Amino acid sequence: MKYSEGYLLDDRYRLERFIGSGTFGEVWVAMDRATDIEVAIKVYVSMDEKGLEEFKKEFQISFELNHSNLLHANYLGVNPEDKRPFLVMPYCPEGSVSKFAGQMSEEDLWRFIRDVASGLAYLHSQQPPIIHQDIKPDNILIMKNGDFVVTDFGISKQLRATLRKSAVSLNSAGAISYMGPERFSKQYQAVKASDVWSLGVSIFELATNEMPFCGMGGSLLKQGAEIPDLPDDFSPMLNMVCHSCLAKETWDRPTAQQLADFAAKILNGDSPRPAWLAPAAAPVYPDPQSVAVEPVTSEQPAPAPSPAPSSLQQTVMQAAPVHSNPGSMANATVAMNSEMPTGETPVIVPAPKENVFGVMDQKEANDSFGPLVWVLTAVAGLGLGILLNLFI
Repeated sequence: MKYSEGYLLDDRYRLERFIGSGTFGEVWVAMDRATDIEVAIKVYVSMDEKGLEEFKKEFQISFELNHSNLLHANYLGVNPEDKRPFLVMPYCPEGSVSKFAGQMSEEDLWRFIRDVASGLAYLHSQQPPIIHQDIKPDNILIMKNGDFVVTDFGISKQLRATLRKSAVSLNSAGAISYMGPERFSKQYQAVKASDVWSLGVSIFELATNEMPFCGMGGSLLKQGAEIPDLPDDFSPMLNMVCHSCLAKETWDRPTAQQLADFAAKILNGDSPRPAWLAPAAAPVYPDPQSVAVEPVTSEQPAPAPSPAPSSLQQTVMQAAPVHSNPGSMANATVAMNSEMPTGETPVIVPAPKENVFGVMDQKEANDSFGPLVWVLTAVAGLGLGILLNLFI
């Protein structure tokens, strides 16, 4: 059955104008004849009795949720003429945030992150957690006070399958753009981090009016595509948050609560450190008694063995001090890069090996004591000859 303006639902709600359609139904502005107030009505696809019972059961849970950044349905009904369930919700004249893509300031985007992440954090904190699975600008509405609210929550994977079976035609081409890389796996299970990835895509879309990954979602990221940067008009902090949300691995993404807290601090004028990033590793300083070699940078490749030292290296070798701790790494002299022309490689020059003579090697010992040994030997031989002559 096709709905049109003037159609009366449940003998109370008169459809006034069509807003749009989605994967599982269509949205109308209607007049509540009992209160004379405009409301929004989402009419879902027709389904059988089993599907209706499942629908009612799941949405009963969502009725009990209470958060300022979630758009709550006020009433659940079923049109007896076509077995189509419908939800009655507050009407947001500003509509969805999608129409402001490419026009939002950085402050608007931080408010968007704070509000949407706060609503998601509340859903994720439920037992069992409620995973939205369809976060995108079309499902984020703007209230009269300017707050952003999340809609279409509370639909489980099982209910989505039921709705898809009942749908005559699916308008889900755009949904792929918001699906993280893990959702392209055959063994995919709904996880909280998938909502965060979809939020990252939404941030990028609202900032640029373009879709990251050519609209192919996480399938391209899974194949090695790089995460795109936001334009230079936006701060590095906002770009970092967007990158974090779009991380390939689920465990590298922030939680919704971390995002909400971080955005709130930014809006308060603070400069917080992202709680989801690992603390910077403390620098490791070498023992001053050991070798201190200038670290090799990406622009300076690791040194290869040099067949012959340069003139500067030879100068350093000649000036190298001698230490007296055998086996220690201190027995090396290092040519520091600060004393070396550009392009020279630091060289570690071994100091002379020490021995039982303390400060002289074996050759020096032989050179110094050789003559003395010959003299002593000659004197000893002469003395022995004299003694023998006396006794003969």
